[in-house]
Amino acid sequence: MTATAGGNRDRAQLAMTATITVLGSWEAEQVTVAQVEDALTDLRRGEVRAAVRTSVLTLVVVVDSRAAGDEALEVVNGMGGRHPSRTLVIVTPPDTDGGRGIDACAAVRVASVGERRICFEDVILEVRGPARHHLASIVEPFTLPDLPVAAWLPHQLPTLGDPLLAACDRVVIDTRAVSTSPDPAVFTKIAALARRLPVADLSWIRLAPWRSLLAGEFEGAVYRPFLAGVRRVEVSGHYSPRHLLGGWLLKRLDLSRSQLHLRDADHVSVTIHATADSRSGRFAVLRPTDAREITAEVDIDGGPTISQTLRMRDRWPMRALADALTRMGHDDVYEQAIAGASELSR
Repeated sequence: MTATAGGNRDRAQLAMTATITVLGSWEAEQVTVAQVEDALTDLRRGEVRAAVRTSVLTLVVVVDSRAAGDEALEVVNGMGGRHPSRTLVIVTPPDTDGGRGIDACAAVRVASVGERRICFEDVILEVRGPARHHLASIVEPFTLPDLPVAAWLPHQLPTLGDPLLAACDRVVIDTRAVSTSPDPAVFTKIAALARRLPVADLSWIRLAPWRSLLAGEFEGAVYRPFLAGVRRVEVSGHYSPRHLLGGWLLKRLDLSRSQLHLRDADHVSVTIHATADSRSGRFAVLRPTDAREITAEVDIDGGPTISQTLRMRDRWPMRALADALTRMGHDDVYEQAIAGASELSR
């Protein structure tokens, strides 16, 4: 049996891909924040009929190079207006050239989806010198009144003392990007961050198909009893995903550390060995090849045996970010998974 992630709603969204056009742009060097604000106002005034703002949040992106900023902005624009925002990209290059001041560019864009026109805007600020250590004061004038503020750090974790956090309602990170090599402290740092501020993790969001398929394998009277008889769990993948999934299962199934076995692999897989009524069962979710397909398998002594294939969704960077911005509150299940990952990494 073959299924497609997201169903009919995703197919409809993909069939109506947004077309992004630039209504106006502005660029200058050595500017003040007030000058950038005035430039945005002028851009909107010049396109007043086409540029009715429909933003639902302020998104602050913090990167260390202009190339990384352009890449992040491409992902934001690729959401196609699903979460129209005022996007503020702050570039803080290494403080080695002795430069100081702010260079800026701004644009007002419109996403056309069918007959809908959704307007949003973005600003890129390259901040050098002492100002790069006081980003909160730069961000505050650009936040939209009465709308949430989310900070996205594609390649780093904020420190708990980062003043930028005080200006935000949610922070978006990617544990895959910040834990490419084993770091026993990374999940402990994220857990501490999540206690201060709601955290959305793009790596966790990308693992949703594995979690959904695995949970679905235990639905029904035949399969549910095996949850009480889990003997061994094997989780494979790169450092971040295998620890996140392992931590999730550790907490949700109330397992001991000795029952979980983690190993490195190119693709994520989870296998649960369990018994119920003297019958052994194997429940697995894996990506066996480079193809964008996930296979779910159930094999119980004496039957039944089930296999299902799920095609992974396309445009994952855009979809994951859109999902991360869907809600601003805490994700209790994710925070439990991070606590479990922290235990497993020690």
